Amino acid sequence: MFRIGDFSRIARVSCRLLRYYDEIGLLKPGSTERDSGYRYYSASQLPRLNRILVLKELGLSLEEIARVLDSNLSAAELRGMLMMRKSDAQRALTEEMERLRHIESRIAQIDAEGELSVDDVIMRSEPAQRLLSVRRIVPSFVAARDLIRELSESLRALKAKGMLGRLTALAHAQEFEIDRIDVEVGFVVAADLRDALRLASGEPLSVRELPAVERMATCVRIGLPERAHLITGKIGVFLEANGYTLAGPSREVFLQPPRPDRMEESVVEMQFPVAKVAPL
Repeated sequence: MFRIGDFSRIARVSCRLLRYYDEIGLLKPGSTERDSGYRYYSASQLPRLNRILVLKELGLSLEEIARVLDSNLSAAELRGMLMMRKSDAQRALTEEMERLRHIESRIAQIDAEGELSVDDVIMRSEPAQRLLSVRRIVPSFVAARDLIRELSESLRALKAKGMLGRLTALAHAQEFEIDRIDVEVGFVVAADLRDALRLASGEPLSVRELPAVERMATCVRIGLPERAHLITGKIGVFLEANGYTLAGPSREVFLQPPRPDRMEESVVEMQFPVAKVAPL
């Protein structure tokens, strides 16, 4: 048996918390000295204490924890509950990291105010192409990257055969909404694909023709899409200075195959179909 102080060091839990759990009957000491009232705990009580802490992390109240402990929940059930909580925490962390990158990119844009060079904006035509793709409305850039990963993994066999061209993403919405992105993601293909293809999830893929574009304003970015507005800002300055307006869904063409685990190293050509502004 361990004195309460020693048990707290072994369990990595404060004596104050142990005393409180004793008071409410959640974790009673193994024994208590009659005269001094000093509490003693056994190593055999560590599993119960760990379950209490796990359930607390899951957001259960102390009353709910007591009921769960009395129901003798299995270790596998507890583990499953904790894994769900872990997934939620990872999702929240990912969202916070995305928000941080977005803030950093806006700071970079402020730092570059008045210094947006348009020398690397190139105007050219783009031929018609066949695209093997899937279209979704996704709630974030993170979800869009997940879709790219899912598509790439589902088409691994075609990629190994050299049947896939450059990865291309199209933004179909007329307005930009960071939490509602209407995106089509696919690979350029040269050969006819007669077999019906699907994502691993079962969602069907389609082959369609991307129309030729007579005037396409283009500029290359390196990194995640959270920094894309630095490039689209350049294109906007170029278009306004030269009398052009947007004329269709924008495209992002990966100039080198993206690695899903290192998307920050992506080299992407951003493309905007444009037309001459009609004279007033």
